[in-house]
Amino acid sequence: MPDRKLLTLLLVVFIDLLGFGVVIPILPILVENIGGDVFLVGVIISVFSFFQFLFSPIIGRLSDKYGRRPLLIITALINAASYILVFFFQSLLLLFIARIIAGVGSSNISVAQAYVADTSKSHERTKKMALMGAAFGLGFIFGPFIGGVISEAFGPNVPFIIPGVLSLINAVLIYTLLPESNRVLQKHIKIEFFNLRVTREVLRPKNMAFLLFLFFFVNLALALIIGIFPIFAQSRFGWNEAQNGYYFGLIGAGSFITQIYLIRLMLKRWDETQIIRIALLVFGVSTVFTGLAPIGLFMLIIGPLSSFSFSLLHVNVQSLISLESNPNEQGIVLGVAQSFGSLARVFGPLIGGIIASFDIGAPYIASGIVTLLILFFGYNYLHYMRMARSTNRQLS
Repeated sequence: MPDRKLLTLLLVVFIDLLGFGVVIPILPILVENIGGDVFLVGVIISVFSFFQFLFSPIIGRLSDKYGRRPLLIITALINAASYILVFFFQSLLLLFIARIIAGVGSSNISVAQAYVADTSKSHERTKKMALMGAAFGLGFIFGPFIGGVISEAFGPNVPFIIPGVLSLINAVLIYTLLPESNRVLQKHIKIEFFNLRVTREVLRPKNMAFLLFLFFFVNLALALIIGIFPIFAQSRFGWNEAQNGYYFGLIGAGSFITQIYLIRLMLKRWDETQIIRIALLVFGVSTVFTGLAPIGLFMLIIGPLSSFSFSLLHVNVQSLISLESNPNEQGIVLGVAQSFGSLARVFGPLIGGIIASFDIGAPYIASGIVTLLILFFGYNYLHYMRMARSTNRQLS
């Protein structure tokens, strides 16, 4: 795939995560300024993930039917509308509507992944998925920084104009630079909400069912802890908003380095299933130690380890999902995968908040235990998948 096409796809992902990152430090302030409370902040965060959950398989399915390019353009325009709406109008109702729209627009990640799958050979796919993960990391580095600095200087609604304008530019670049990658459009496909039959078909192969549930629980483990971190850090270490921002920047930098560089090195020695097993162990142990950390200095070591291991998990599980799916069904399969991840991000913060009400470090210990249980119960299955893939490569 020519570099300009890959760069355009990376820009799609970067802008999606930039917009998500911009919201992190300023959404509570914005909601409070226009009359909301902490509970409403949680609802507005969850509604974004809920609509991303609903629309990820639909957007993916539409891309199987009408092509990747038109769906990428439309979702870029939807994202632009969601950010510009918040910039111009500040009310709780419109903010709620804007986050719903943003959830729909951000369902385009599966389409970008399907484009990569359409245009790359199997041995290249994990590396290119890692580049997309690196774009995630960059968005998570710059988003909170932009949101925090600009909102302090100009007001909490002003940062939203940046991802809004970038999304419009993104739509123009997709229209100009990206040819259609889906060469076998499935015009007969019916598009339905809550099409459980399609989901059951995707889950029918045992390998795919295992990978999708693995993807769900990996995202659940992260969602249990990510939303409460500022409260945890303030309570445990006495960190302020700036220190939390620096920490999130460290996490984003660790994710970027892992996915742009370290994954390539590891793939020379291990395959995806082996890397997943290593990453589950490291993420589980580091997350438990986070919950037990007595001083903030420990987080300078534990944080990058958690970021490194989760980045490995996210990329390699998605790559295996793509490799195990039918080439003509990349959009729907990757859409269902993103939907599983979004569903985990709906329930994770709610469960984490309930557990944290008993002990602020408990969600981290629970998340680590969940991850280690995934490794325990999935170890043999990952080994089986590795042997099966090795046999298939030898036969081909």
